[in-house]
Amino acid sequence: MISNKQNLINKIIYRSQYRGTKEMDIFVSGFVKSIIDSLSIDDLIDLDTLVNMNDEDIIKISKKKMIFKNNKILKLLIDFK
Repeated sequence: MISNKQNLINKIIYRSQYRGTKEMDIFVSGFVKSIIDSLSIDDLIDLDTLVNMNDEDIIKISKKKMIFKNNKILKLLIDFK
């Protein structure tokens, strides 16, 4: 279980750093690094979903123009922004 959690954390961190645009790389990786150590496995799964979304959808979520299923992650994203 610990190994699986660490693998998921590594995957999320990697994906957050290589999104396609430098601005979103910086924004998403900064967000991920600021919260990743405090998340449960369920929250990590939702965070993985978020970092795999396209840039436009993440922007919509951060501006509250699109719903994200995990309110904890959503609140952290808005507070980080």
